[in-house]
Amino acid sequence: MSAPAIDDQEPKAGVAWTFAHPVAMLALLAACHFLVDIVAGTTSPTWPSLETHLELKQGALLWVYVTWSIATSFSQLLFGMWADRYHSRWLIWIGPLIGIVCISSIGLASSPVTLAMLFALGGLGIAAFHPEAAATAGALLPEQRSRAMAIFALCGYLGQAVGPYYSGRITDHLGPRGLVWGMAWGLPVLFVLFLGLRRVPPTANTSPAKAADKFDAREKLPLIFLLLAVGALRILPALGVPLALAYLLKSTDASNAVIGAVQSAFMAGIGVGAMGCAAFVSRSWERRVLWIFPLCATPFLAAIVLASDWILVGLVATSGLLLGVTMPVYISYGQQLLPHGQRVASAITMGVSWGIGGGIVAAALWICLRTESLPMIFGFFSLAALASSVLCYFLPAPNAANSNV
Repeated sequence: MSAPAIDDQEPKAGVAWTFAHPVAMLALLAACHFLVDIVAGTTSPTWPSLETHLELKQGALLWVYVTWSIATSFSQLLFGMWADRYHSRWLIWIGPLIGIVCISSIGLASSPVTLAMLFALGGLGIAAFHPEAAATAGALLPEQRSRAMAIFALCGYLGQAVGPYYSGRITDHLGPRGLVWGMAWGLPVLFVLFLGLRRVPPTANTSPAKAADKFDAREKLPLIFLLLAVGALRILPALGVPLALAYLLKSTDASNAVIGAVQSAFMAGIGVGAMGCAAFVSRSWERRVLWIFPLCATPFLAAIVLASDWILVGLVATSGLLLGVTMPVYISYGQQLLPHGQRVASAITMGVSWGIGGGIVAAALWICLRTESLPMIFGFFSLAALASSVLCYFLPAPNAANSNV
């Protein structure tokens, strides 16, 4: 498999480091990912509060959650296919712009339909960012792609960790309308990042037009479906635990700040896991990591429902850590398995699999709420992690998958 080449991977002696250097550009992309996922993460603790705000019964907005999941996930495949064929660097900044404006405005919605429209548009903006940004991040350091993706993904997970805590605190004090303050700080930060990201060198591009000519999705359908199955099962606990915790803790009259803090512990665990991946996981260990760590997470996920207070925080954080180690490896592995469709691979691993997982989570949560068996959903998440671990056994090595390319 040949990776996209980047000129001047290391700074030459006597040459000043500029924003065009691959590592500097990776840092800017990672910072933008941090911002985007803070915005996305602000929604996590707000679902029960939005139902109260709109005077709806418990679980009445789960269809809006499905709309949000579809917008942030399945559309990534379309954006990825577009970006693999046409130069679409502009998606890296226009997507976050739309996301910040729409998600910051959800507290202003006066009806479920308006709320769904804001979530859909904001989700499309967030989705537009990910395939192009992920492919560019991986291409910046092609010989250390997993490490580059771990850094890029880490900042996203850290953003998802900050987002729930931030929104929990602000909605406790100002209600859902307080989220509008996100525009006051988010848009200036995005503008500063835009000034740096417009300097991404042409050599950092993965030649989308040429790659699209070589990539035929029909030839890779079995592999694509396997990647989707592994990803969706892996995503079930990653998506479901924060949402289920919001309803579980709200039933005990916990504040949004407490809910957001526990959710943030889970996402922080995922971020620490991604950091550990960047620091310690070598390329030769990638396949083992994909099945070992979800297997280890299984008992911790099942035990969440039995815990409270700091033990709950510890179990949630540990579960997140074990799941987080595998996330960047899964994204990078997908790009290696589909080298001529890297944006499509990124859309599958970072988008479509999340959409499938989000739909399953919403359906499972609705059933558990209706049958008053919410604690059982954590056992469901545990089984999903176990099934993901088993399916990873069938993933081929990148060289074997591309031997006919």
